[in-house]
Amino acid sequence: MKKLEVPFQCKACTMSKLVYLNLNGNNLISVDDMRSMAATFPSLRFLSLYGCFMGGRLFANEVPNLPYLKVLILSHNNFNGTLPIEALASFHHLEILDLSQNNFTGSISSIINSLASLKALSLASNALNGSLMNHEFCKLKNLHELDLSYNMFDGKLPECLNRLSSLKLFDISSNQFTGVLLPSLITNLTSLEYADFSHNKFEGSFSLSGFSNHTKLQFVAFSSDNDKFEVETEEPIGWTCITQLRVVILSRCNLNRRKGSVIPSFLHHQHKLRELDMSHNFLEGNFPDWLIKNNTMLQCLILGDNSFGGIISTSFHWNPHNLWWLDVSRNHMIGYISNDIHKSLPYLLHLNLSRNSIDGVIPSSIGDLSVLVELDLSHNRLSGEVPIGLLGNHSYLRMLILSNNSLHGEVLSRSFNLSYLSSLHLDNNHFTGKLENMGAFCYLRSLDISDNLFTSLIPNNVNINSTFPTSLRFLDLSKNNFSGPIPFFLNAWHIHLGSNKFTGLIPNSFSNLTDVSTLDIGNNYLSGRIPNFLGTLSNLRILILAKNNFSGSIPSKLCNLTYATMIDLSNNLLSGSIPRCLQNIACPSYPTIMQNNYLSEGFVVSTPYLYSSALYTHFGFQPYARFRMQNEILFTTKSLLMAYKGDVLDIMSGLDLSCNKLTGNIPEELGFLAQIHALNLSHNGLIGPIPVKFSNLANIESLDLSFNSLTGKVSSELIKLSTLAVFNVSFNNLSGRLPEIKAQFGTFTKESYEGNPFLCGPPLENECIRESHGTQPSKEEGSDEKWYDMDMASFYGSCSSTCFVFMLGFALVLYVNQNWHRRWFHLVEESRSIDTDSIDSTTVDTNSIDDITLHSNLKLPNPSSALRSSKHSELLIDYRLLP
Repeated sequence: MKKLEVPFQCKACTMSKLVYLNLNGNNLISVDDMRSMAATFPSLRFLSLYGCFMGGRLFANEVPNLPYLKVLILSHNNFNGTLPIEALASFHHLEILDLSQNNFTGSISSIINSLASLKALSLASNALNGSLMNHEFCKLKNLHELDLSYNMFDGKLPECLNRLSSLKLFDISSNQFTGVLLPSLITNLTSLEYADFSHNKFEGSFSLSGFSNHTKLQFVAFSSDNDKFEVETEEPIGWTCITQLRVVILSRCNLNRRKGSVIPSFLHHQHKLRELDMSHNFLEGNFPDWLIKNNTMLQCLILGDNSFGGIISTSFHWNPHNLWWLDVSRNHMIGYISNDIHKSLPYLLHLNLSRNSIDGVIPSSIGDLSVLVELDLSHNRLSGEVPIGLLGNHSYLRMLILSNNSLHGEVLSRSFNLSYLSSLHLDNNHFTGKLENMGAFCYLRSLDISDNLFTSLIPNNVNINSTFPTSLRFLDLSKNNFSGPIPFFLNAWHIHLGSNKFTGLIPNSFSNLTDVSTLDIGNNYLSGRIPNFLGTLSNLRILILAKNNFSGSIPSKLCNLTYATMIDLSNNLLSGSIPRCLQNIACPSYPTIMQNNYLSEGFVVSTPYLYSSALYTHFGFQPYARFRMQNEILFTTKSLLMAYKGDVLDIMSGLDLSCNKLTGNIPEELGFLAQIHALNLSHNGLIGPIPVKFSNLANIESLDLSFNSLTGKVSSELIKLSTLAVFNVSFNNLSGRLPEIKAQFGTFTKESYEGNPFLCGPPLENECIRESHGTQPSKEEGSDEKWYDMDMASFYGSCSSTCFVFMLGFALVLYVNQNWHRRWFHLVEESRSIDTDSIDSTTVDTNSIDDITLHSNLKLPNPSSALRSSKHSELLIDYRLLP
């Protein structure tokens, strides 16, 4: 059908008997045009305006007069506001109503019961909320199909829904329904063919035996969003499922938790399964290969994140199986991948055996799976080289993940036939060699080859701009042996080049990385000044330049990185002061990391199970392999080098300027970084006090100011920091009493303050000096000083003044009293004379001298007369013994 080129106008039309009108996808039609349609086509029975993007409120002005209308399809039109139930009630013969994929809000009006002729109703994918406990839905007894999925409905399901005995399709998935799912609600709905209760907040236990009499059931799905819901399949003993199901989804629902997490026994009697998902249930036992053998039409088997053990089985001794989706990741499987997997499972599109204990080599037969689209063998014990056929025969391969194994060889030095590959992850192996022919990956969006032994980034005969494809969004070359200058990566969002041997300057071409969100070039041998153009990369959220040889000052242009949440400039040779304008960083307004987190869209295939209904031509389970490429950053906080990965990066924020040569005072403006979690300024030459405004760091968890030359005291205002877990001001020149031991400061040990000899108070052993009088001196209003605080400046001033006054008083006494004056100078003269003369040891008895006791009241003869009246050899009193 051709699309309309102009808005709907039909004043001259004479098609009054038209009963069927389908104008899907004509985006020039408006809501008001529906009135023209009603006037022109009054006999319409069927009207479909799917995907016309009309917008606005539905029937806000006037309701079109269509008295014979039975089918109305208005999905995917961006309608907003509340549901116009009263207007819709004017269509007295309406049987099928589809308002899905719009933006309707609010609750469902109680007059929904006036649509008594409805047989199929879809309100899926809106923003509707409220409870269904008004029981009005229960009065729509002609309903065959009810789809309320992907809304925000809450509360308990009304038990009266069991009166809808004609219901065939019942989908309430992806809402917020709560309470216990009563068996009585299901038992009477024996006409059910399709039932989906997934992704709600139900609690308690639900027995699948409630479907024992549902002979028409084809699709059943339970997948919980909490850990309070359990699906039981083994009670009561002996019940059987008399229908042959097509799709069974029992994911993340604590399946048979009270029975030892066993595989449901009723599955032994199922032989027509097309899709089976029992992932995330901690199921135990050996790999259930009998499920594949019993169900020859099985095409999708998902058993990931359980506790299955035993030997992995990918070999079946009969005709090729139709299985195209196999996921047994996150289990405890052992053994090896069989060589004849291409014969047993030739139609595999998706194979995920990751996070098991599979060993051996990757068989060359993997290369013969000609239609393989996604292969994940990561986190196993595989060894050897990657088969040539895996990289050369898979023209449809979009995702190849071989991370965390023990594979080796020059895997990227070969020629490739992987033109559609979008994700290549070879990290944490032992691969070597060069990166050649990377330009052949035309659609590559995510490349992770970190933690390997690659040595050459760019072959000598390859142009630098053709090395990596322009489609690249995520690049991780960290933890290799790459050397030389840093190359330029076009359009990349996340760039990880850390822990290599890159040298030289940050290339000027990086100024063109306008979309970059993560730039990690830390732990290399880069030098020079930090370029100003880094401050122009407006989308930059994470900047890691640590452990290089950068010099000069911190450019103030970095203050323009208002979306930056993590900046690490530590372990360089930076000098000068800290820019005051850094207060502008750490103010993210949107989760860029998360937006760029899902870099591999995966692959969607048509579901093999088709459920035909009035609302949908086909409706079923569509497995979707969306590989999540998580960004990961190493950042020092709480004195530990920690890895921050995935969602956490949208929460974590930090600034690390430690281990440089920074000088000057700590800017008070850093106290405005209210969102920051970690601040490290240690191992610099900073002076001055700790800013009192640091008490505004409401989210700070780690504050390290150690190994500087800070002075003053530790302000008691810092007690306000309720989230502070690590506080280190050791090895500075701080003084005074420490803040009271309460709140977070009650958790810090003396190691946080060591190296400050003039600090006192708990937890240090240094006690603060108390004044001799018992009264507390007055203090100014608002001061937080204690009477026993030690002010070192006052202490040194007082000592100096005391010494000066003493010396001045002594000199004054000698000046006033002439007798003391003469005696003092005589003693000084005699002391100098005796120091220069030797005394005859034979005339002085040292023992007698030791026995001489001079008293303070001894009257000494005049020294000159004593010398005249006695011989020098008979002198028994040594003037050096005089006081």
